[in-house]
Amino acid sequence: MFLTQQDISQTREHSLNNLLGLSSACLEASQHFSELFAAAGRDALYGSSKHWAGFGHGQLESLVHFPVALWLEQSTRNSKLLNAAYEILGATHKSLIQTAESQVRTFDHLVFASLNRASRSSPWEFEIALQAMKTTLKSAETTLHEMSAAAIESVELASPEAHRPNEAMTDTLPPPEKPPVRTRSRTR
Repeated sequence: MFLTQQDISQTREHSLNNLLGLSSACLEASQHFSELFAAAGRDALYGSSKHWAGFGHGQLESLVHFPVALWLEQSTRNSKLLNAAYEILGATHKSLIQTAESQVRTFDHLVFASLNRASRSSPWEFEIALQAMKTTLKSAETTLHEMSAAAIESVELASPEAHRPNEAMTDTLPPPEKPPVRTRSRTR
């Protein structure tokens, strides 16, 4: 056997820590999503109750502009909700990438330990092949780290791109029109 008891226990510990990190990232994302949706629900209830309260106070002329005003407010709320969801998903994606890279490093450490033990107990001809395998594994690990860094960078760059359509939508929406003021005049 090429692995020691200590190598196996360290690998198990690192794997469990990576799994714990993955679980905490998913739990954190679900907590942020539930907070986000609860706040969006409260905001929507408050906005709709504001409109209905206006009808209750005799402002029936605002009934004409009700669908437009409601649509404008909802589109703004929805774009803010979508922006926050993109931020949560981006942070979770970065955590998943980092956890996956850490788990691959844990397995690589295990393979390096096996190769080192095998090279100590093998003839010199096999040691050359094992050294080539170690070099290949090191370059693969470096490549994986570079790919993870590029993926994290692309998530960070994609975040402003995801916000751009929503910001454009909220910036170009005209403010709701106020109904014309009616006065009572007596004509005879």
